[in-house]
Amino acid sequence: MTEERAPRTWRSSAGAWLGIGTAPGTLVLGAQIGGRHDGALPLVVLLAGGAVMAAMLAAQGRHGLRPPAGENATLAELSPRYLPPATDRAVTGLLALAMIGWFGFNVGLGGGAVAALTGAPDIAGVLVLSLPIVGVLVAGSGRWNVLALVTTIIAIALIAVVTVRLAPSSPPVTLARDGPPLGLAADLAGYIGYASVFAVRAPDFTAGLRDRRDLWWCVGLLVLPALAATVVGAGLAASSGSADVVAVLAGPDGLPVANLFVAASVIAPTLAAVHSGVFAVRRFAPRLPNAGAVLVLAVPGAVLACLRVDRLLLSWLTILAAVLPALIPPIAAEAHRRRRARRTLPLAHHAGRYVRTWLWAPGAALALALTLAGVPAAAPAGLAVSLLATVTQSVARQRRRIRP
Repeated sequence: MTEERAPRTWRSSAGAWLGIGTAPGTLVLGAQIGGRHDGALPLVVLLAGGAVMAAMLAAQGRHGLRPPAGENATLAELSPRYLPPATDRAVTGLLALAMIGWFGFNVGLGGGAVAALTGAPDIAGVLVLSLPIVGVLVAGSGRWNVLALVTTIIAIALIAVVTVRLAPSSPPVTLARDGPPLGLAADLAGYIGYASVFAVRAPDFTAGLRDRRDLWWCVGLLVLPALAATVVGAGLAASSGSADVVAVLAGPDGLPVANLFVAASVIAPTLAAVHSGVFAVRRFAPRLPNAGAVLVLAVPGAVLACLRVDRLLLSWLTILAAVLPALIPPIAAEAHRRRRARRTLPLAHHAGRYVRTWLWAPGAALALALTLAGVPAAAPAGLAVSLLATVTQSVARQRRRIRP
């Protein structure tokens, strides 16, 4: 059953979207892409990456909008409507585990930065960072947007300081593009992988939004800062000679203020991860209060952070980032079919169809296999296969309708 929600504007969700768009991973992403192009970020890659991210976020985020534009529902509420029961439970459980992992990854990274800044042990840095985050979330998930916005603004200011201090000798964006055409898929894979997990759970942050204008504000708050940060990352890599610019900045030879940037920039993504994870946990334990669901995620996540799994967990999170986007095209197509049916016969009953496994599973399996094989273009390849299957099904349905 969908929860009754009062109409909201994009401002009530701005912290999560802006926080993801300015997280440390965007700097690393820009540095890695720039490293494949002799230290420069091709403009065509930047524009294509932004377009793909925006399309993914908008297609999935629309489900959360209030009717008639959407269904006013979170991902946990949408999943049983679109996926068969076994698939629904598997996806929901996988997302809950992923949010625990992201909590451990983000807090481990940020706690390590706090420890480096203060000279304290890593575990002390993790506790200093995680306890206030958990406290805010236990107090009520609706109260963390302001904290996310404040810490994200701090992170943006620190990015600006670092950029001025370590600006490259030449502009990091170029109109030229070298390398084979397939190289564009490898470059796009980074943008797809970065936005994919948040894109899948975008309805958690759009549920209750009034209309598509609010949705596009949210999408812009993530995509535009993310593109700007990748440009900064490419420039920092060119000036430092390393693709792991966050590690360089936060290391002993970097800028001390960079550790503060890392600590501040992981707070909003951590809050967003627990926000989504709570919905997934309460699918399995509907009577569990909000505070209990937060602790179910935060306690094991904090343990992972204390063990500094941010140094080990990235490969697992990369696999999730490659596999999950395959769900987006068929769910978006089915949602479009249902909206069109309601507009055509608004008083009739329109039974929704489950998304067929063959529409997304081959793409997810291909993305998984390519990721394990180390192929950079794994995410766009899996997404393309899922999109092709979805289009094939839509064309087949259309032909059956017009057949005499």
